[in-house]
Amino acid sequence: MLGDFIKQLRDNPRLRWGVALIAGIFWLYLVLLLRDAAQTEGQQQRAAGQSIARLRAQLVQHEWTARVLPARTLAVQLEGRLWQAPTAGLAQARFQDWLNAAMVKAAVTHPQIAVTVIDDGAANASGAASQNPDPGTANAATTPADLWKIKAKLDFDFSSPVLIDLLNRIEGNEKQIIVATLNVSKESRPRVDMELFGYFQKPLASATKSDDKAQP
Repeated sequence: MLGDFIKQLRDNPRLRWGVALIAGIFWLYLVLLLRDAAQTEGQQQRAAGQSIARLRAQLVQHEWTARVLPARTLAVQLEGRLWQAPTAGLAQARFQDWLNAAMVKAAVTHPQIAVTVIDDGAANASGAASQNPDPGTANAATTPADLWKIKAKLDFDFSSPVLIDLLNRIEGNEKQIIVATLNVSKESRPRVDMELFGYFQKPLASATKSDDKAQP
């Protein structure tokens, strides 16, 4: 059979040209494949070289290590603005005591105050289990596990100097207090309605962070 094919090649010029054309097409296809493979490998090598160059450049940049100390200092300063309490009940009482004292110093008249401990985990769980969950509750940020979130609702007679004095005391306090809402009603006797939040660090979290700082 092979002999017949060779004989036909000798006797038929068109068949020889057809076989040569097919061989040329296969050769060209192989050349293109090898060229694409070489280009791909070259691109990968260049990308790897660029990555190595970036890493080497970062290694010689000593300012990264110099930024560690300021970052740690800022973290300590922010942590120092957290309230401290051994229990959630004492956290609630301390927040209320400070607000009561601040309102007395600001000469607030006819004050009403309600202080509660917010459990974001329970609120989010109940919202997820409900058929019609509250979108505000479902999307609210969860309080970190090492903190207690204390909410206070204040209601008192409106007076511009008194309100400014109270806000200055809240802002100037060394422990952070967040004013979430502030409304002034337009009644015969205008009243101020405020909602505030304070974050208390739990004792276990404080002890753990102290131990971490003590480790070299």
